[in-house]
Amino acid sequence: MKLKLQRWIHLNMTVIGGFLGGFAILNHHDLFGSAQTSNLISIAMDAAGHPDSDLLFRVIGLGFYIMALALTVILPKYTKIPMKSFSLAVDAAAVLIIGLLPSDLNDFIALYPLFFAMAIQWCSFPGADGFTASSIFSTNNLRQFITSLTEYICSRDPKALLKWKFFGKVLCFFHIGVIMSCLSCRHFGISGAWICFLPILSGILLVQAEARRVALKHALGRLYIACRRASLLSGLS
Repeated sequence: MKLKLQRWIHLNMTVIGGFLGGFAILNHHDLFGSAQTSNLISIAMDAAGHPDSDLLFRVIGLGFYIMALALTVILPKYTKIPMKSFSLAVDAAAVLIIGLLPSDLNDFIALYPLFFAMAIQWCSFPGADGFTASSIFSTNNLRQFITSLTEYICSRDPKALLKWKFFGKVLCFFHIGVIMSCLSCRHFGISGAWICFLPILSGILLVQAEARRVALKHALGRLYIACRRASLLSGLS
């Protein structure tokens, strides 16, 4: 039950990652709001003398991403904020904001909420079933899918089969999110971003279910320890 719940939480988050990644590409000139590889490459090219009028906006966007990554380390160390719930709240705020922004806003500025939210999500939902899998982009997930499938064909290793199935599901759900984004934007434009509130809501419900399960497990553990102590004391008397 625990593994299934973790798996469904992660698959739900990949839908959100796919939706917001698709939204960024569709509405902001093919810019991907979930990663920084192309942004870092462009900044390096700028440093080498390549002209780019958006350099300042790129650097600020990188700053948002870095700040979010740092927060995923700081918050668990110094607060009791549950990171999964925090990530979903940040996702919800980002979705609300991007659906309100004017369509002619500079593309990098429009992506700042996604830079921040996706970095938080990436670190807050690292994977499931014992596998590390990104919920916000697909390159490594595709690699794991192909290599585990090839390994299974070559060796018939059942662990490789389990890995292949898991990463296949992750890729499938991610691109379901992309398709949802495409259809939402086609019919509703920028405000189609708000359709993402649906997987965010289901994510909240799943995370709450997981929290209740953990709380119940801890309560039963404390009850068991109390019963054992009472039994020992009665035996001594």
